[in-house]
Amino acid sequence: MKSRTREIPREGEDTRVLLPHTTILLRHLEERRVKTLVRSLSVLDEWLEENEGRTDEVRVRRIKRWRGEALQQLRLELNRAGL
Repeated sequence: MKSRTREIPREGEDTRVLLPHTTILLRHLEERRVKTLVRSLSVLDEWLEENEGRTDEVRVRRIKRWRGEALQQLRLELNRAGL
């Protein structure tokens, strides 16, 4: 199946750039977003494991909040993708 493309003129140039169909581009961006969120969760989990029992409770709470936000965004992305 051949993907549809659109020609978009570059600003100030006569040449055109071919872009993939919007749905393909959006799917790619969604996949990248999911991968980024999974990596973020991994880094935050690793930090929490390494710093378990640390006396700096403010930092631990902040990291846990960031982890919760990343997890919530991941759930939203997966629901949007129908997974």
